[in-house]
Amino acid sequence: MALASGINPDGSPWFLAVEHAGVAAKLGVELAEAAVNPPAHFKGAFAFATQAELRAALSRAFHLARSLPTFPLAQYEAEVAELGNTVVERIVKERVGQGYFRRALLDYWNGRCPLTWISDEPLLRASHIVPWSECRSDSERLDVFNGLLLVAHWDAAFDRGLVSFDDEGRALLKPTLSEEALNLLAPDRARLLPLDDAHRRQLAWHRERFGFSE
Repeated sequence: MALASGINPDGSPWFLAVEHAGVAAKLGVELAEAAVNPPAHFKGAFAFATQAELRAALSRAFHLARSLPTFPLAQYEAEVAELGNTVVERIVKERVGQGYFRRALLDYWNGRCPLTWISDEPLLRASHIVPWSECRSDSERLDVFNGLLLVAHWDAAFDRGLVSFDDEGRALLKPTLSEEALNLLAPDRARLLPLDDAHRRQLAWHRERFGFSE
C-alpha cells in the first residue's frame, strides 16, 4: 500500500509512495489543507522535510486504507460467510456490518466529528446516509462514502431528516426546528463537511428523501 524511504541527515527529503489511488487522493487533499507549504506531491508520492512528518502521513495513509472501499466489505464478507438467511442470522449480519462500518468511519474521519471536531468516541455515531435497510447491496452498506461520523445530536437530527448537507458540505436545517434545537446544533459554528463526490451522490438521495431544497 505504501513505501517510505529517505536520507534526512544530508538534507534530502523523506518519501512516501502510495499505491491505493483513493488513499493518495485523499491524503493529498488533507496535506494540502493542513500545511502552508504542503509537501511535494507527484505520481502518488509525497516528499517530507522531516521524519516526523513522514510518520504522521504514513499513519494517516494506513487508517485511510482500512476505511476505503473495498476493505471493510471484504472483512465483513469473510466474517459472515458461514451465516445463512434466518431472522437471527440477518440480525447478526447487521450487527457485524455496523461494527465494521463504524470502524471504517472512525478511520476515514480521523476519529472526530467533522462538524464539531469532537473526538470523544462514546459521543460519536456512525451515520448512514442511505440507511442500512434501504441500501441496494452490502457494498453500499459498508461503503465509507455512504456515511458520516457525527456527534450524537447531529446524528439524531440527520437520521430523522431534520438536517442534511448540500454539495459544498453546508448544513441544511428544516424550518420546523425549535430555537432550542438550533442553539444546540449551532449551525453557524459548524464546519463545512469535506466531501468526496461519492458522498455528494449519496447526500443527493438524502435531500430528496427528506424534502430539502437548496
